[in-house]
Amino acid sequence: MKAKRLIALALAAVFMLSAAATPVFAAAALPQENAALEQQNDMVSIRLKATGDLVYGSNYKLEVQTNPADTQYIGVVVGVGGEANGYVTLVLSDKIRTLLKMIPLPKKMSKTPDQAEEFNVYSYLKQLIDGNDVSVLLRVADEAVSVMDVLHFYVPTIDQVSNGLRLALNLIRKYLPEGAFSRIYLDEQPVDAGNYVAGALALESSDMNTAGFAMFKIKPKTNGVRMYWAQQAEKPMTAEELQSFNEAAVLEVDGQVVPTDKIRYSYKKSGWGCDATSKLPTEPGTYVQTAEIGGNYSCSKISRNITVK
Repeated sequence: MKAKRLIALALAAVFMLSAAATPVFAAAALPQENAALEQQNDMVSIRLKATGDLVYGSNYKLEVQTNPADTQYIGVVVGVGGEANGYVTLVLSDKIRTLLKMIPLPKKMSKTPDQAEEFNVYSYLKQLIDGNDVSVLLRVADEAVSVMDVLHFYVPTIDQVSNGLRLALNLIRKYLPEGAFSRIYLDEQPVDAGNYVAGALALESSDMNTAGFAMFKIKPKTNGVRMYWAQQAEKPMTAEELQSFNEAAVLEVDGQVVPTDKIRYSYKKSGWGCDATSKLPTEPGTYVQTAEIGGNYSCSKISRNITVK
């Protein structure tokens, strides 16, 4: 619990700094004659876009495009189907990410304290979040939002970041499939095949914050993918012999064997009224064994006859 409260306070402090520092960064980046325009709270637009070949293993990228380009935002991507089911990543704007990296922490807090790189709040967040269950983030972030709400009395602009994080959490809770094995990351690109929901909120001082929303799909890899049987069923076997027989299929991708647990097997006995089952047959008869690949790869299913004598 102490660790959760520590990171909650760190998050609140960092986001407070980012919100408070926004006018400073903006004034430094703009010429004097444009400073007045910056204060007019012009309409902000935000858009999420998946570019490139949206196929597993290909070069693609999920981008958050804003106008003005230096708009701060908080985004979230949730995997809602396929191999991506349960995947969540938080996406931060460059300015917030930079501020997180500007706050150093003792290296003894790192999992690798002998590392040469500087250890900071951003590194600690990735260490805490990456690969963990989403419930960890939801508990920590809820506490961070509560702390930021208290800080609003002292730093009014913290409202924007607090609201953005709250909406990101709502998006996770709304679209994360119930009961799914979940894992959370910070600033990671989605890679697994499946369906995704993405949202981002611009953190601006205008009365109406602008949000972007997108749904996209990463397809399984099909080119260069094939399956074949590890051992041939050349003759009838007894039920005992079948138990020691290698009935598995081999997945080959671009000429290389790829270990996988995503191949599904079914056995269907010849004749009317016989249902397919995933269990090895034990009764005499001829069965059609079928292997079908799922997950990040896709190719034609393969079948063969297996006879139990």
